[in-house]
Amino acid sequence: MKRDSKFEILRIFSMFMIIIFHFEYFGQQWRINSSHSFVNYLLLASYLSIGKLGVYLFVMITGYFIGNRTILIQKSLIKSFNIWIQTFYYSVIIFVLLCLMHFTAFSFHGLVKVCFPFLTDQYWFVDGYIILLLLIPFINLTLARISKSQFLYLILIISFFASALAPIKSIIFSSELQFGYLIPPYLIGAFMKKYQHKVNYVKTKILSVYLLIIFCAAVCYQLGRTAYINIFYFGILQLLMAYLIFSWFANGRSFYNVTVNKFARTVFASYLITDNILIKNILWNLPLFHDKSYTLLQINLVGVVIVIGLLIICSIIDYVRIIIFNHIKMDSYAKTVIDNLGRSKHC
Repeated sequence: MKRDSKFEILRIFSMFMIIIFHFEYFGQQWRINSSHSFVNYLLLASYLSIGKLGVYLFVMITGYFIGNRTILIQKSLIKSFNIWIQTFYYSVIIFVLLCLMHFTAFSFHGLVKVCFPFLTDQYWFVDGYIILLLLIPFINLTLARISKSQFLYLILIISFFASALAPIKSIIFSSELQFGYLIPPYLIGAFMKKYQHKVNYVKTKILSVYLLIIFCAAVCYQLGRTAYINIFYFGILQLLMAYLIFSWFANGRSFYNVTVNKFARTVFASYLITDNILIKNILWNLPLFHDKSYTLLQINLVGVVIVIGLLIICSIIDYVRIIIFNHIKMDSYAKTVIDNLGRSKHC
């Protein structure tokens, strides 16, 4: 089945937002203490507010396409295994290459950490996403049996605890770096597919929410009241904007473009590579990003170009991985492993 390219563009766009957020969060936040310009605060907020928006959109796509389907446990396990092995592949390859290039020192402890990235919380999103995939067969059974009003109630309750409370440092249900944070966008994506929900004046609402977010965040910086700044970066407003953007795309014209779809297939690698703990310590601390001679506007324009370049380079790198995995028939291997596990439980 051919994937609708409008959603593949959204997938690429969501990954761009995640990485440009990392650029701003790890490479430019030092400017907050040295800047007293409201315009600069607006610029910082305009980037820092889209990272978790990208996360929400990425998961919403998953909910839209599989949230209303009956998913077998075996299929869920295979999908989870494939993501795990892809993460393992990049984690180990990066460690070995950086050791050979003398960017990091080899140690047995370091090797164990990269071999088991989930045990050390290196990739919070991968951890949460795999847990979500493992639970989807059971979540979907529930969603298939509830009414529309019950579905809405479920979304509101989960969104309150996972998205509204998390930014105010409440961990009663989740934080912005835990599995629970991913449940609301999955439910919303599934709801929008099931009921073909459409939002009127959606572009105006997207712009209004975005401007509200960055203006309020900039005011907080200007007044020095940043204790709960994460409300504007990691909270319910991002979920609302993700819902609006997704509605805009979902109700847009469908089309198919082979280049877009091939690029989208590899875009997840850009997260696995650039957010690797060893890579990001090098990447976002390049002297260029800490050069005070550049204004915030100038360095952000440079950052956009660099992030686009990273997406393209990582996509090319991932094509190599795909060729390798296809050669060793990784999908068949994953299915065999899961089947054998299933048989062993019946013995």
